[in-house]
Amino acid sequence: MLNTLGYFCLCLLASLAVACGSSAADESEVLISLTDTVIVPGYEATAAASSELRETLEDLCTSPTDASLNTAQQAWRDARAPVMRSEATWFGPFVDRRSEGLMAWPQTDPERIEAMLVNNPATTEDDVRNGLASTQRGLGAIEYLLFAPDALDLLSDSSASRCGYLIALGLLIESEANSVLETWTKGEDGDVPYSGYFTGRASSSLITTQAVAELVRTQVFLTRTLVDMHLAAALGLREGGPDLSAIPGGDGFNALDDLRNEVLGLRDMYVGAGGDDGLGISDIVKGLSAETDERMRESFENSLKAIDAVEGPLRVAVSERPEQVQAVYDRLRELQVTLNTEVVSLLGVSVGFSDTDGDSMR
Repeated sequence: MLNTLGYFCLCLLASLAVACGSSAADESEVLISLTDTVIVPGYEATAAASSELRETLEDLCTSPTDASLNTAQQAWRDARAPVMRSEATWFGPFVDRRSEGLMAWPQTDPERIEAMLVNNPATTEDDVRNGLASTQRGLGAIEYLLFAPDALDLLSDSSASRCGYLIALGLLIESEANSVLETWTKGEDGDVPYSGYFTGRASSSLITTQAVAELVRTQVFLTRTLVDMHLAAALGLREGGPDLSAIPGGDGFNALDDLRNEVLGLRDMYVGAGGDDGLGISDIVKGLSAETDERMRESFENSLKAIDAVEGPLRVAVSERPEQVQAVYDRLRELQVTLNTEVVSLLGVSVGFSDTDGDSMR
C-alpha cells in the first residue's frame, strides 16, 4: 500500500499531467506561425495576383477583343480572391497605409467615375492615388469598367482616357499590394519589418498580449461586418426591410465568392495554415476551453457548408431563395456569438460593447 506521502505525490503528478496536457499554446509561437504561414503568404498571393491583373488590363487595352476581355475579367476574380481572404489580417500596415481605400473599398460610385472621365480623366497611378475618392479606386472601379454590358465597345471606341484610367487602377493596386508586403517583410522608411515587430522577434516589438488582441479584434470587426452590416441588412432583419444594396459588388456578381473567401480567411487565422500544420488562435483557446474551441471549429465548417449551398449570385439569392441566405446568416451568427462572447472573454480581449453584444440583432 502507498503511504500518505506517496499517494500525495502520485496525485500531484497526475494533476500536473492533466494541467500540462490542457495548457494553452505559447502566444508567441502562435503569432510567429500565423505570420509566417498565413499572413505573409496571403499578402504574397495578393501581390502576385495583382501583378497578373495589371498585365491583363494592359493587354486588354492594347488589343480589346472578347478573348482579352474575358481574360481580364478572370484575372480580376483571381486577384479579388486573395484580397478578400486576407481581410482577416487587415491591421497594422494595411490600416496605417489606408490600403482598403486604395485596393478594395466596398462601395463604388459609377456617376463620379463617369463624370471624372469626362471632365478631368485620371490616367496615371498618381492621379488615382491622390486625386480620386475611395469609391473611384480599387477592384470595385475595375469591376465597373470590365463588367459593364458595353465594356468592350467603350474600351474600343472611347478616348484613351478610359483605358488609361483602367491601367492606372491596376498599377495602383499592384503598387499598394507590394508596399504592404514589403512593410511586413522588409520594413518601411528604415523601420524594422512589421513581422518582427508583431511577433516579438525584433528588438522593438509589440507586447504579445496586445498582438493577440489585435488579431482577435480584427476577427470581431469582420464578423460584425459580414453578419450585421451585409447579411442582416440584406435580409431585412434590421429596421427598414430588405436592402439588397447591403450586398457589396457590381456586375461581376462576385459577392458569394467574396463571402466564402472572407470566412476562409477567418478560419485560417483561427485554425492556422493547413489545419494541423500551423498554429492558430484555436491553439490558445482550446487550452482554456475545449468546448469553446469545438464550437468555433464546427461553426466554421457549418458556415462554409451553408455558403456552398447557396445557388446563384448572392444578391439574386437574397430575393429569390432567401431561405438559403438565411441559413448562411444563422450559421455565421452562431460563429459571431461564440467569438464575440466566449473567445473574447477567455483571451481577455477588450472591445466595445456594440462589437461583442451577441444578442444585438435578435
